[in-house]
Amino acid sequence: MSYSASSARPAPLGYAGKGQRYDGCVDAAGLLREPWAQFFDLLGPDPAAALRAADEACHRAIIEQDMSMNVYRGERAGTRLWPLDAMPLLIAAAEWTALSRALVQRARLFNGLLLDLYGDQKILRSGPLPAALVMANPHFLRACAGLGRRSPGVFLHTYAVDVARAPDGHWWAIEDRLDAPSGLGYSLQNRIITRQALPEVFHHAPVQRLHQFFRHYRASLAGLAPAGGDPRIALLSPGPANETYHEQAYLSRYLGYNLVEGEDLITRDGQVFLRTVGGLQRLDVILRRLDSDFCDPLELDSRSLLGVPGLLQAVHAGQVALANLPGAGVLETPALLAFLRPLCRQVLGEELLLPNAATWWCGQEGACRYVAENLASLVVKPAFRTQGSAPMRYGAWLGKSGRAALADQIRAEPWAWCGQERVLHGTTPGWHGGTLRPMPFVTRFYVSWHEGDYTVYPGGLTRCNPRGEDMIVSLQQGSVSKDTWVLHSGPPTPLPAFVASRPGETLRHPAATPSRMANNLFWLGRYLERASQLARKFEKIDPLLRAQIAPLDPGVPADALGLIALAQDLPWTEPEGTLAEQVARLRRMAEDGNRPSGLAAVMGHLLRLLGQLKLTLPPEGWQLLRQMDERRVTAEGGDCAWLRQQL
Repeated sequence: MSYSASSARPAPLGYAGKGQRYDGCVDAAGLLREPWAQFFDLLGPDPAAALRAADEACHRAIIEQDMSMNVYRGERAGTRLWPLDAMPLLIAAAEWTALSRALVQRARLFNGLLLDLYGDQKILRSGPLPAALVMANPHFLRACAGLGRRSPGVFLHTYAVDVARAPDGHWWAIEDRLDAPSGLGYSLQNRIITRQALPEVFHHAPVQRLHQFFRHYRASLAGLAPAGGDPRIALLSPGPANETYHEQAYLSRYLGYNLVEGEDLITRDGQVFLRTVGGLQRLDVILRRLDSDFCDPLELDSRSLLGVPGLLQAVHAGQVALANLPGAGVLETPALLAFLRPLCRQVLGEELLLPNAATWWCGQEGACRYVAENLASLVVKPAFRTQGSAPMRYGAWLGKSGRAALADQIRAEPWAWCGQERVLHGTTPGWHGGTLRPMPFVTRFYVSWHEGDYTVYPGGLTRCNPRGEDMIVSLQQGSVSKDTWVLHSGPPTPLPAFVASRPGETLRHPAATPSRMANNLFWLGRYLERASQLARKFEKIDPLLRAQIAPLDPGVPADALGLIALAQDLPWTEPEGTLAEQVARLRRMAEDGNRPSGLAAVMGHLLRLLGQLKLTLPPEGWQLLRQMDERRVTAEGGDCAWLRQQL
């Protein structure tokens, strides 16, 4: 699953590979590989100028579309613009044929394992998978037992896997995503923006198009509906605070589905309904982006405020279909990779096509001893990821005393740890800081159920570390994203537009608008009205103080200030001091976000509602939110200075 054909000419702009890593653009001699030779030819005689223009076009598009992500980094947490590199990742046609076959096999394998684990559990009794690895996993949901028998065809509707290149050029699986795989919407938007930024290159390159996959994706979701017919489908989101909320909203709008949260849904008589302005409407299929543990506070995590009470009962009764079925997170443990080859032979009767880094689960005595004795060359991970679990550790970074302490931890709780060999990630060209440089990368590929088998998304979500480090390739920690171009051997494909077979219901039937969305729209209007009235009143204060009437009749400006205070429900009895001092005091009170009716609180509510509704509003709404948020973050003096700018 690698390609090595070169064009017998060096790369432009002084590009070269990085050490002993495999580089997808140039071979060991520094000569361009064939797909990249064609790419640079299409860029024209001045590749630097073309890439610079493409980078600027990407940045403009991201701002105009307000493409963003939520970042959790202590005091720097908040919304950030999506980091997109204009340079795509190229995958040759012959390589894709083998890679896609391996991805389909991997999806079939995990689907078979889930059907058994939540079904008859024959593999646990007779196979190579240790029962302790499953039963000790907090993500094995006993309340989901039996779902494998009720859904004999597909447990895993959508599967994703993060892969990277090993030093020999082969693709290696790094991490499997089975519970609620994210990023498909970001990948689609990456393609649309990159296609517009590099129009000539894209239209002349033999890049596989994405529209057919999404047609199949919609059809397969509709096919899950228990009653058939014309099913009502919704995308269940954790809400605006989730790191990938933007792409969830984008994907739901692209597919024509309502974006809902747990409080939008209710169960009645074993069925799931959507609360709408026109009353309760039954849901047939739910595309789940909410982690399994939080789906149902009655039967799963009782602390969840995001789920739907009674949802799991409706799934067991066959009244609603979930994609994916809850409980798939049990197989996301990295320790499972130690047993995947024999499991593939048992479940599918085949050899595993997509290898992974050598893995040892410390719950086995021999593996525990090996990991403890070879920490300097291994990566150590917690076997079961939960909130507050230990971070991944690189043995080479710990030093002798650190490795000794880690070895003691492993021996104390061997079942909770696993070790993996460290594989240097391959590199691909990236445009960063005005230069072309090699970047270690990880690509997330997607596989979806369709007509009794799996089909592969002809693209992917690629993330690169522009600093050249392969240990941390994470968008949360400064990496960048790029489009993934899967090439084919024929001529360039025409570019049809994707048209949803069923428009969004809220566009066709206003009564089908979810009640929460309608309520948010109502309050958005109210807060807009309040904010504009208060801002106009504040705007009149300075001219009023400079007017000739102020020294002649001080009661007029004093009464005006009292009216502004009354409009914000602020205490304003017997004000003291000069008019200028009274104005300053009133401004300070208005800037106090703890006063519920003050201007600061009103603006805060306004920003919150705009954030929740921005993808249901026209682009002007997105731009307004972005501008206001940027002013709030960058204003010298903090939130108060930002609020004064609004006044």
